[in-house]
Amino acid sequence: MELFAANGYRGTSVAAVGRAAGLASSAVHWYFPTKDDLFAAAVRSIFSTARDRVEADAGIAGDPRGELVGLLDAVQPYRSLHREAYERMAESESVRAAYEEVQRWLEQRLFGAIANRLPEGADVALIADAAHVLFEGILVSTRRVDRPIGELIDLLTDALVASAAVKARH
Repeated sequence: MELFAANGYRGTSVAAVGRAAGLASSAVHWYFPTKDDLFAAAVRSIFSTARDRVEADAGIAGDPRGELVGLLDAVQPYRSLHREAYERMAESESVRAAYEEVQRWLEQRLFGAIANRLPEGADVALIADAAHVLFEGILVSTRRVDRPIGELIDLLTDALVASAAVKARH
């Protein structure tokens, strides 16, 4: 995880991971048949570490908005890896599966945060699609985020709810 974070996908070799772990690259390949499998494990580790910390935080546990903001804040240092995972998804089933796991968790928290605000008949699939695009922007953008993630999430949720309300009326 640390090597991928420091050097990126392209700059990290299986041999370098093996050396850092004190193993031969063949031993690494025993557990991770491809570099993509190893990279997917790093993405999952980053996500699960952040998720576990957020879900264990008594101040935000059970609050979907708080958990969403907490996780997005926690993974900010790894944005370059999210960008690389996003790029690798089309070529790697293991990376796609890891990235989709993150997206599902984010989507669940988003819907938890807005479920009681959505109008009857809201197009939930459209909201999910819009949320995925926006989350990917937050996760993979190289632009420095000038505002707290919570402000971006509030803007996102308010806009999605308002848009759903307008659509439901028409």
